[in-house]
Amino acid sequence: MKLKSKNPINFEIGQKIPPFKVKIEKKVYGKYNRLIHEINPLHFNLNYAKKLGFDNIVIAGNFLFSFITKWIIDWVDDIKLIKNISMQFGKPVYIDEEIVCKGKIVEIQNVGNKKIIICKYLVEKLSGETVMNGIINLIFINNK
Repeated sequence: MKLKSKNPINFEIGQKIPPFKVKIEKKVYGKYNRLIHEINPLHFNLNYAKKLGFDNIVIAGNFLFSFITKWIIDWVDDIKLIKNISMQFGKPVYIDEEIVCKGKIVEIQNVGNKKIIICKYLVEKLSGETVMNGIINLIFINNK
């Protein structure tokens, strides 16, 4: 199935989503925390994070999740195709770590004039530890 976008995609079961790698930079994360008025000290106070047993400041899940949506929008080139995204957190991510988003299409459903593309994804540290995983549902409406 072709998607009307700048970069047409043929969706097939088993197809891998191009990976997306990002480094969590202290300066950018600090700006994010100030912008949202972060109140949980786990996400900005090193002493507090260490007191709780973590190695460093723990990156907030909402910040990590924003990379999932960016990754998928870059792939399909249309935010309106994203129906929902589920997530489950695993290992914590810390300042200056790099993560890689990986995924693939696991199912394609035809429902009336809609195609539902179901993708499984995971986010890993460069060490291979899974920090997040879940399912992404894309809906394409066939206007024929």
